[in-house]
Amino acid sequence: MNKDEILERSRREKKDEGLEYAMNKGRRIGTAGMSAMFIVLVIFNLMKGINNYAIFALFWTYIGLENLGKYTVTRERKLLVGSIAGILAGLLYLGCYILHVMG
Repeated sequence: MNKDEILERSRREKKDEGLEYAMNKGRRIGTAGMSAMFIVLVIFNLMKGINNYAIFALFWTYIGLENLGKYTVTRERKLLVGSIAGILAGLLYLGCYILHVMG
């Protein structure tokens, strides 16, 4: 395959690798920032005696759904297990949060 054929094929796919790279980098930075904020909030809540059920529900649900998205592409069994565990943990923490608020 020569250079022109490769360029033509790339144009037909309408896939901008620069944009894809920027989106992936942004996603990684966003995930790192969100994880740092989760840690700060958990530590603050622990110091103030506030429960972390809602924060953990969000965190584990995010982790589970992120693994689910990766699993749909790679079909790696460990990602499916991580997805199920994360979503289950998120739902359990949501239940704890609801019981705490209602109780």
